[in-house]
Amino acid sequence: MRIVHILDAAGVACIYARYQRLQGHDSKVIWNIDVGDKYGIYNFYKDFVINVTHNQFAERCMQEGESADIIHVHGYIDILVKLRKKFKSKKIVLHYHGTDIRGLNKQQLPHRSLLSDAIIKTKILYRKLIGHVKAQRLADAVCVSTPDLLSLVRRGIYIPIPIDTAHFTSSSFAKGDRKDALTINSEVTDIQRATDYCKKNNINLNIEVYDRTKDPIMYAEMPDFMRGYRTYVDIRYVNDTVLKNLSSTALQALASGLRVLDFKLKYHQGLPPEHDAKNVVSQLSTIYKDLGIL
Repeated sequence: MRIVHILDAAGVACIYARYQRLQGHDSKVIWNIDVGDKYGIYNFYKDFVINVTHNQFAERCMQEGESADIIHVHGYIDILVKLRKKFKSKKIVLHYHGTDIRGLNKQQLPHRSLLSDAIIKTKILYRKLIGHVKAQRLADAVCVSTPDLLSLVRRGIYIPIPIDTAHFTSSSFAKGDRKDALTINSEVTDIQRATDYCKKNNINLNIEVYDRTKDPIMYAEMPDFMRGYRTYVDIRYVNDTVLKNLSSTALQALASGLRVLDFKLKYHQGLPPEHDAKNVVSQLSTIYKDLGIL
């Protein structure tokens, strides 16, 4: 079977492609290199990625779609609409990962002029009120990466976040001197509120806040970086709401041998099997089969 993944979110599509190839499928990711590779994810998974510029992107998606059995679109609803217009009977999966459907209440827009700002805000509002509904109607299946997103889509299928257990492993976990606890500041979370929450509830951990927005950690180096700590604190506020699922970073930490403190101040140890990439890709195969592909 030939599977084409369009765009990505934090390496999810790349992990799918890697493990789908292990299943014997021809799977690849089309990536817009103009978006950048801040964390080195697409360099790490370069054997599974087709890099194209923004100007080449739509045309390449159409070209690769010609011979695809499954077109798996990751959040980019505009290209899905174009693909469906061209391919009336192709099986297309739409997959949401978070802010692509949830949005950000305090989204920062690039200010150019009052007219430009108005146009951008109108486009965002259109996507929220009309674009997503249309894209979901055109897709053969709609998947979400976290359970909280199910309420935002129609007939959504929850697909757990995959962790590449060949990369994130505790087999070489350092038993020597390690720091107490770590949490990571990202582009979408309110990290101050999270640390205040810990203090208020008397969490007796010396928590180091690492700001990856200013000093990115390369994906290839993440397992070794995490093994320098005993605990990962996974308390995330987005749009003034605490997220109840474990983040991909927390799951990576579990796979790397750390314990994880969640928003209920409960500790976790060991990666839940449903997040092992082999199991996630098997679940995807079932979805594809239900669409009449396998």
